[in-house]
Amino acid sequence: MSRLKKYSAVILSAGRSLRMGRPKMMLPFDDSRTFLDVITERYSHFGCREIVLVVNAENSPLANSVVAKKRVSVAVNTHPEWQRFYSVQVGLKAMKEENPVFIHNIDNPFVDGELLQKMGAALPAKGYVVPVFQGSGGHPVLLSAEVARQIVASPDPFVNLKMFLKSFGRVEVESENDNVLVNINTMQEYLKFKEQKELR
Repeated sequence: MSRLKKYSAVILSAGRSLRMGRPKMMLPFDDSRTFLDVITERYSHFGCREIVLVVNAENSPLANSVVAKKRVSVAVNTHPEWQRFYSVQVGLKAMKEENPVFIHNIDNPFVDGELLQKMGAALPAKGYVVPVFQGSGGHPVLLSAEVARQIVASPDPFVNLKMFLKSFGRVEVESENDNVLVNINTMQEYLKFKEQKELR
């Protein structure tokens, strides 16, 4: 667990999951936990002061019910059709504290506490950190408090997030696990994930 620094986390789950046929946050990770359960548990264990789940309006009642007993708040993205940048803005604006923030996709149910620690240690004051596996950038992304402030202050919700971040210092942290590259967008990808997970 991180004791020396304060962190927060934004979990992005505002997509409509049309290809999946159900909210991704409710996908079973194992026999007793959903993707959302696993992600929030691990960020909480890491020591994140705040965890904000960003959802669309349709899934808001469900989200509020499933996080009722968790140390998680829900922020509603009323325009899920807009770009990723806006979803990040919605999550950051819901934060009560200004801390470095992990941005995590709900379609990647893996959170590695050791990797998070390495990312935190590498974070520049006015930049961000990306985990990399064999040359490919993955998730989550860790934003410094300054970068988070700049995103919140941006008047344009249609900015491309990757382009916006080019204005800040990027630090890459090597990951030994390809889980940082996982994106589960379809039922076929989910079934493949389940098969591989059971074999590991």
